[in-house]
Amino acid sequence: MANSSPLPESGPANRDMPPARSIFARIVRRAMLFTLVALLLLFAITAWEAWRATERSLAMTVDTDIAGLVDIYATGGEAELLARLADRATLVRLEGRRARYLAARPDGTVLAGNVARWPDLGAGLSEAGFLTLDDGTRVYARATKLGPDIDLLVARTYERDRAALLRQAALFGAVATLIVLATGLLGRRAARNLRRRIRAISKAFRSAEEGRDPDLAESEWDDEIGELATLSTRAISRSANLARTHRHMSDHIAHEIRTPLTHLDARLVNTMRSLPDGADPALLDQCRRDIRGVVTMLDSLLDIASSEARVGDMAGLSPVDLSALASDLAELYAGSAEEEGLTLRTFIEPDVTILGEPMQLTRLLSNLLDNAIKYVPRGGQITLSVARGPVIEVRDDGPGIAPELRPLVFERFRTGQNPAGKTSHGLGLALARAIALRHGMGIALADSQVGAHFVIKPHAMWNAGETSA
Repeated sequence: MANSSPLPESGPANRDMPPARSIFARIVRRAMLFTLVALLLLFAITAWEAWRATERSLAMTVDTDIAGLVDIYATGGEAELLARLADRATLVRLEGRRARYLAARPDGTVLAGNVARWPDLGAGLSEAGFLTLDDGTRVYARATKLGPDIDLLVARTYERDRAALLRQAALFGAVATLIVLATGLLGRRAARNLRRRIRAISKAFRSAEEGRDPDLAESEWDDEIGELATLSTRAISRSANLARTHRHMSDHIAHEIRTPLTHLDARLVNTMRSLPDGADPALLDQCRRDIRGVVTMLDSLLDIASSEARVGDMAGLSPVDLSALASDLAELYAGSAEEEGLTLRTFIEPDVTILGEPMQLTRLLSNLLDNAIKYVPRGGQITLSVARGPVIEVRDDGPGIAPELRPLVFERFRTGQNPAGKTSHGLGLALARAIALRHGMGIALADSQVGAHFVIKPHAMWNAGETSA
């Protein structure tokens, strides 16, 4: 009897293709990113050079002012220097840089100037640099020693220079934004044109894959993609013609062979009817069985060729309730198994679906069950399992398959030791493999302690260390 019980879920059923990602969109994004990085690098170099030029200009202005004050100190002495510092502190410079001065003793005592406290600059080393005064004013300053008892600090503010750099940065940022946006718009326009042309080629290939005549006109563009479109048109049309020719020849050959064999079988039947009384028709019966065997073998070979030729072809596939199909088939085979003294057990999960052809899937399961019933001796057990994935398993506790035949078991005309009274052309497992491939799955002979264990599941579910036919 056929027993049914659920199995643990073995994996998700997902045959959906991942969404296509446009290479043209990635190219446009990378072009925009490259343009942005290049503009930022250009801005960094330009800003750095502009700042260095500002620093050199400030240094030259300060050093020129110090040279004049040194000359005043040398000719007029300390009193003249202090008087001139008071006058210069009130002047407004034409370049917009306000002057800041400080004359002090080495101990920090302020003598003159408009700076409240000596900053962190060494006069003995004539140090210079950017700094912030106590009142928050940002200046470029240089300290120098005029004599053993007097130090001098000369500084210039740079608010206008800094504001000019900020305006330059804002203008550069606005222009860079426009350039990046223009790059993106032009890139998207070019990418949209390329995508349209590539999709036309892909549509032609998809039509051929689905069994329809490709509709791809000769390209009017004289470039690499135009050449690809032209070559694709010719290659797809040639492949479609070859496929049609192959199918027509196969059908014609099958018809031409079946017809004389059918006529020969009919003649044998007429001959058997006209045999004299007492004649033994066993030899003629054997001839008729041989004819039926040849026809069956021919049908199997054509089915294998048809399934292999349609691998990857989605035409004709529709959602199939694999659970219901396997349950119905198990009920049909339960009687045959019982007649052979076998037990057929089933473990079928409900609502397992697959995109396929019901008749081919029925032949797939039938071939595996027929194979098991043929080789398992009386008293044996056959198990049919269907789980999500989908994963189909057929196992038995029969004699199994010889180790030397295991790598070749799915090849055509490969048979093991046939049981007494039973024949095989060695095409059942080859057809099972072709049907599995037609449905995007692989079939393998799994390792088992006893008997044979066949596993069928989608290619994506096979681990790296496993192999499937």
